[in-house]
Amino acid sequence: MMDTDHLLVHDGDLIPGQIADRPNRFVVTVRFNGSPKRVFLADPGALEGVLVRGREILCSPVDDPDRATDYDAIAVRVDDLYVSVRAVLANELFEAAVTQQLLPGFDGYSVLEREPGLPDHGRTDFQLGSPTGDTAYVEVKSCTHVDDGIAKFPDRQTERGRRHLRSLESLLADGHEAAVVFVVQRPDAERLRPYSSVDPAFADLLTRVHSSGVAVYAFSTAFDPPLYRIQDPALPVDLS
Repeated sequence: MMDTDHLLVHDGDLIPGQIADRPNRFVVTVRFNGSPKRVFLADPGALEGVLVRGREILCSPVDDPDRATDYDAIAVRVDDLYVSVRAVLANELFEAAVTQQLLPGFDGYSVLEREPGLPDHGRTDFQLGSPTGDTAYVEVKSCTHVDDGIAKFPDRQTERGRRHLRSLESLLADGHEAAVVFVVQRPDAERLRPYSSVDPAFADLLTRVHSSGVAVYAFSTAFDPPLYRIQDPALPVDLS
């Protein structure tokens, strides 16, 4: 394991503001010194309990005349911690953690390709090389919903997520290693469970593919601006 105190560093300015509202899934209105601005939100989840009016949100300015928004939403302050609200960042966090050998479930693995094409159709998030020389396919899911220490995924129904699980099951049947990894982008989770009341079909499917041999992992991270670091590299997953 490498001696490191962080996974990634946020590259860019971080401007604090206050959440005003969320007009659609990909935009949040933020007040900077009283002036409202439209900010791009790269997390289509419900973000219940996170995106609350009046809370502090850290945003990065973006200089792109072709964009409709001048800022990206980075993280929301919830009590005494920050919750990352960039779903795509989960892939970068996972890649950094594998590369730095920080995840017990992927000790000795290496990243071969991001978004590799699948034999039949579609893509998955990562193709890894295993210590035995086999190929492993991994789907990464970002999780931000935590209730009384329990991280729950998904926080809204996800047919796309169910399709990804079925693809992993097919890859396993073809002789490949397959895994789904939940990246909890906040440090206050003690374990992870599927959010059965939001998407019971996903919860049932996750249990089924795990029973068939698809590995299910979770780890949590913390954002101490501007650093992202591992909080729990082996967050327990409860599928009972």
